[in-house]
This record gives sequence, structure tokens and C-alpha cells, in this order.
Amino acid sequence: MIEKLRRNFENGIEKFKWFSGLLNERLKVEIAYFRFAGRAEKLRQEKDEFAREIGERVFEERHQLSILARDENLKGLLKEMELVSEELNGLVELASKVGKEK
Repeated sequence: MIEKLRRNFENGIEKFKWFSGLLNERLKVEIAYFRFAGRAEKLRQEKDEFAREIGERVFEERHQLSILARDENLKGLLKEMELVSEELNGLVELASKVGKEK
């Protein structure tokens, strides 16, 4: 009977070691995934920032770039952006007037 208990105990320990090893490997994979996902998100944010800067630069130089004159879609987008910029400037002026009145 003691031999059977010892065998079952050792068998349980082996199963526990196997499970803990499996869990350890799975946690390593999950941690690596989160690191990669975090790095990928940071790179996406950097890419978006570069795209924004490029867009702002193109918008600033829109009158000097010849390629913009040929692209009707881009011209339309720039026109919409100009309208939005004018509206934004108007709102900024209104906000500054409200701030001065108080």
C-alpha cells in the first residue's frame, strides 16, 4: 500500500512538473507576443506621425509642387483641407475673443 502511494505521489509530481514546464513555455510565448505587439503599436504610431508630417509639408508647399496640379483627387482633398483650416482659424479667433471678454 505504501508502495502504491509512493508511486502515485511520484506520478503526480511528474505530471505537475510537466504541467509547470508547459505553463512556463506558454507564458514565455505570451510575454514575447505582448512585447512584439507593443513594439508594433509604437512603430505604427511613428509611421502615422511621419505621414502626418509629410501631409502637413505637402499642404504647406501645395502651390509649388507640380505633381499636385495633375492629381484631381489630391487637389480636391487639399481644397477640403483649406476649408477646414479656414474654419479652424475662425474658431481659434472666436475662442481668443471669448477668452479676452472674461
